[in-house]
Amino acid sequence: MIAVGGVLVLAGLVALVVGDWSGSGWLVPGGLLAAGAGVVVAGLVAAVRRRLAPVRRVHRAARSAPGTGGPVQRLRVVPSMVAAPWRGRPAAVPRYQTVLWLAGLLYVIWPLDFVPDLLPLVGITDDIGVGAWLLTSLYAEAGNQLAREAEDPDEG
Repeated sequence: MIAVGGVLVLAGLVALVVGDWSGSGWLVPGGLLAAGAGVVVAGLVAAVRRRLAPVRRVHRAARSAPGTGGPVQRLRVVPSMVAAPWRGRPAAVPRYQTVLWLAGLLYVIWPLDFVPDLLPLVGITDDIGVGAWLLTSLYAEAGNQLAREAEDPDEG
């Protein structure tokens, strides 16, 4: 598909260079170029979709696995997961992990940073890094918590 689009683009370029398009025939090379570009883009999209098919299958399987939960379910379990070790219940995560999460959250919202935010592009990277760690860590642990609750419903 990409090769056909490339041939159409090449034909449009040749027609544009070789032909005398002083009249109304100037639409021919433009049409060939546009059609060729469209076919190339469609071919690239199809190629990317083919490459991503295994990733989509894994994602679908993980989403349908019992206890993994989606983003909303994981968000709902975070407060109970974080509060459990402080309320004397069996801890899903150790207390030091909740302290690290709290420190990360405070660092992201605190106005003073190790790298000042006034520096262009560099100042915000530390906040982005800490925020990314915080979100991925919470998301993963919330999934683990949902899996534990699916195994033992009395625990949740």
